[in-house]
Amino acid sequence: MAYIVRMPKLGLEMERGELLAWEVDDGATVEAGDVIAEVESEKSVAEVEAREDGVLRRTYLEEGESVPPGTPIGIVAPADADVADLEADAEADLAAEVETEATPQASGATATQETSDRDEPAAQPEPDRVSDEVKASPRARDRADALGVDLTTVEGTGYQGAITEDDVEAAAEREPADEADVDASPRARKRADELGVDLATVDGTGYQGAITEDDVEEAASGAADAAGRTPAETRSFGGMRKTIARRLGESYRDAVHVTVHRTADAEALFAATDAADEALDANVSVQDVLLLAVSATLDDHPAFNATFEDEVHRLWADHNLGIAVDVDDGLIAPVLSDVGGKSLETIATERRDLVGRALEGEYTMDDLRDGTFTVTNLGVLGVESFDPIINPPQVAILGVNAVSESPVRGPNDEVRWRRHLPLDLTFDHRIVDGADAARFLETLVGHVEEPWPLLPDGVEAGAESRSGATAGETEMPDRTVTAHNPGGMAGTIEAGSFAWDFDEPEDAGGTETGPTPVDVFLGGLAACLSLSVRFQADKRDAPIESIDVTTDADPEHGSVDRIEATVRLETDADEETVDRIVDLGERGCHVSQVLRDDLPMEITWERV
Repeated sequence: MAYIVRMPKLGLEMERGELLAWEVDDGATVEAGDVIAEVESEKSVAEVEAREDGVLRRTYLEEGESVPPGTPIGIVAPADADVADLEADAEADLAAEVETEATPQASGATATQETSDRDEPAAQPEPDRVSDEVKASPRARDRADALGVDLTTVEGTGYQGAITEDDVEAAAEREPADEADVDASPRARKRADELGVDLATVDGTGYQGAITEDDVEEAASGAADAAGRTPAETRSFGGMRKTIARRLGESYRDAVHVTVHRTADAEALFAATDAADEALDANVSVQDVLLLAVSATLDDHPAFNATFEDEVHRLWADHNLGIAVDVDDGLIAPVLSDVGGKSLETIATERRDLVGRALEGEYTMDDLRDGTFTVTNLGVLGVESFDPIINPPQVAILGVNAVSESPVRGPNDEVRWRRHLPLDLTFDHRIVDGADAARFLETLVGHVEEPWPLLPDGVEAGAESRSGATAGETEMPDRTVTAHNPGGMAGTIEAGSFAWDFDEPEDAGGTETGPTPVDVFLGGLAACLSLSVRFQADKRDAPIESIDVTTDADPEHGSVDRIEATVRLETDADEETVDRIVDLGERGCHVSQVLRDDLPMEITWERV
């Protein structure tokens, strides 16, 4: 069965689609399900498949051209089928589309032409004759109309000799148009007069190639600076980048952006994440627990889980959280739906899958719609503070910054180092007030600093450690380490709020479930040597990348007779410099001093 292939609609927000590639040649045979073409909307890429068996009889679009959804791009029909009616329908649709796009444009060229038409109607080429005799793309025809180029005089370089937009512009350059025939806005014409710019020499970036005021100013600036700088690269906006620019511009113009900042103690957040990751059958990250905290906060402040359109503030029951993801073409925010109704395990699994598909370019328009609140994290890139822009029509967005470590006063006036998480909340001040935003952050910080009630059953904070630090806190060892041996040849080492196990081999009475005490010591020696060498290299500005230190001891069991350390460095420094750095690194390694005869060590004992 014969049919017209049309530009698909890849989502409610799609305005135009660009033909990326024809996957089959004009005249090629296709089967139902074969991919005919690849197209791109403002935010996604899709394949156009054949609905029926047949032949690609006609193509109406060239690669790189864009049209609204529903526009004919080709015809598939049996080889012997009469497609005259389909061709007529397709060409009528294309002509109607061109007329629709041209009607709202009030360019200077149109105004000038209308003035002359009042005196004497201009001779126009016969549409049917041009359509039959000249093969040209819709965009080439539009550009020819704008530049006053007769298509019958243009030689086509496109597929099967079709005239492209570039062919039209090349023809216009060979025979410069009068400024009155140039497609430019009235403001662009006025600015061109002020700056002395010849409009016939300006490339337009506006709608259908119209010259804008910015184009004129850039041309004037380029002429002035041409002798002083050379462009390294010129990048044109693709469909997604154009949409991002337009939507963010609209957001910044329409919404009254205000950003408030708070910092939360993040120790409990990290501890809760570790506990959940260990207890649940999912890879739980800090971001997953944070999304749970955001959802709980939206429960208490529903005015922020909302959109604002057509002068209506809509508060939504579902917490559909957009997660900003940086992809090649820009920033997108795929939506994790109904976060408030999902378990932490489900949130972690679905969030990882959603972000993964976005990074691989496998997301769909369905992944980007119906968001009610957005979270954007620049902390992973080291950003300490920023003012995020609201994703319209939402009314707020949360920015997450890099975790920082700072000293705080402890219970007994001692100083403790703790991790903190800076947060930025941007909101539309037309919809919610600053005090509302402050209360939102107050609630969110409370959940971040005490996330345990949000976690599912089976994830527990745990009792106080033997060192007295509560779960979620970080306490430095201060060079005090305790080894616990409840029985047998195994035990636990605790240093501040850190702990790890040690054990002995089976032939020594252990279970071989952990490193031996000698292994633990060798690990400390290797770590100390690597950092000491790094310090010496940095002090001398030596170009050293990675440093790996391997330590070994003999015999395998029992008393140690020999310790050996091998330092591997990724560096271009000369041998003398490396020798000096390693030698000073060994001297400066505090752990290595334990091996020296002149270091005193005192052992005492007490009864428990």
